[in-house]
Amino acid sequence: MPDKEHNPVPRIVAKEQEINLAWGESGDLHRRLIETVRSGIFLTEVHGKLTYVNHAFVEMFGYNSKDQVITTNFFENLFSEPEEKKAFFRKMQETGFARDFETRHRRGDGTDMVASLTCNYIYNDRGAVIGAEGVVQDVTEKRRMEEELVTEKSKLEQILAFDEQIGTIHDYDKLVDFIIEKTVLLLEVKRCSLMLMDKEGKGLFIQGARGLDEKTVKDCHMKMGQMVAGYVAESRTPMLVKNIEYDERFKRSSKIYYFSRSFVSVPVLLEHKLIGVINVTDHVKARNFNEIDLRILGAVAREVAIALENAELYKQLNYLTITDPLTLIYNYRQFSQSLNYEIKRRGRVAGHLCLIILDIDGFKAYNDTFGHLEGDDLLKGLGKIFKTQLRETDIVCRYAGDEFAVILPDISLEGAGVAAEKIRQAIEHAAFKAPVTVSVGVAAYTKGLSQYDFIMKADRALYQAKRAGKNRVCAQA
Repeated sequence: MPDKEHNPVPRIVAKEQEINLAWGESGDLHRRLIETVRSGIFLTEVHGKLTYVNHAFVEMFGYNSKDQVITTNFFENLFSEPEEKKAFFRKMQETGFARDFETRHRRGDGTDMVASLTCNYIYNDRGAVIGAEGVVQDVTEKRRMEEELVTEKSKLEQILAFDEQIGTIHDYDKLVDFIIEKTVLLLEVKRCSLMLMDKEGKGLFIQGARGLDEKTVKDCHMKMGQMVAGYVAESRTPMLVKNIEYDERFKRSSKIYYFSRSFVSVPVLLEHKLIGVINVTDHVKARNFNEIDLRILGAVAREVAIALENAELYKQLNYLTITDPLTLIYNYRQFSQSLNYEIKRRGRVAGHLCLIILDIDGFKAYNDTFGHLEGDDLLKGLGKIFKTQLRETDIVCRYAGDEFAVILPDISLEGAGVAAEKIRQAIEHAAFKAPVTVSVGVAAYTKGLSQYDFIMKADRALYQAKRAGKNRVCAQA
């Protein structure tokens, strides 16, 4: 205990019996004052056993009456961490007092609190410590709010970083993956899904997800108004479900997608246009979601709406730059890029690569007879035939005028000839204004050929077909 020589602060000197708050004529006044304040006030004897507490102290520490507290050792029970207790007594011994010393404490009713303690030693007229007096404040809510502010600041910084990054991604699939990944990190969740409106505008499908099995993602088609996400989409109102068991709007027993009790679901809106809904559940800390989570997901959803719209516009713009507007198949620019890529791939990996070039027999006469509009319809019709007769991996392009080219990866010359014959026959039997035939040249890539030489090889096969009487397929190995 500190003595007079080493204690620089004013002492509170009292007779030992005064620890019991017997203060003569003013005792009743002091008692009334102390019993009505909201702060917890206490007195202890020299070993730390409580000799007096006010009503606020009893309530603050989760007890029902003073009798449960009096004579218990306050300092032994207050500190849950030994290091905190040592630090407190070190401060008391050095100065004789401690101001606003905070510690986490488990209350008598089992709940947790953050207590702020201000305490002074009480000395007798000989300078010996005979007890302690102090005031305790419950700062749990204050600290919780401060922690939330710190969390919100951190989340805001993450949202700003999210905003900066999301605008740089134009590939639609990569954008969806980025949205899911960053939302999972930002909201600290195990499950997240981005649901988009279907083409008919009647329901939602899952475009991207984390924490859901593939079957659920594939099979899920949620009607407007159905379950949480459908309700949010229909109402266009963000929703926080703290505990679905007690929410009358949703009955868990019939909802196969509800794995958890707490959800946040927010509509993805661009002005008045509904794009979809973004959902999160299963917080990694196993807690229910709150209003802060709702605000964060709302901020994310606003950026997601803009990014998805921009990605769609970019996709459309890119489509226009590589697509022939009349036939809706790839244009010469995309043909050249694709053929160059496939030639380079054959340089890295052994395999087959073939090229088809064809043109319409007598196209000028067809135009002169039926007019350019019918000629355009003929070209459109050929574009549709190519799509039905070729593999998904084949790349069909409008080469020039009435000439078309098809890049066929991973197929032999014989296989390419079969594909070319299928196209020729499909065109010959198609219903146009007059019978239409095509001449077709097929060439196989051989190691060392440049793009130009490869095209010329297929072109020579085409002119061979023309010279041989048209409406046929000729090939060059």
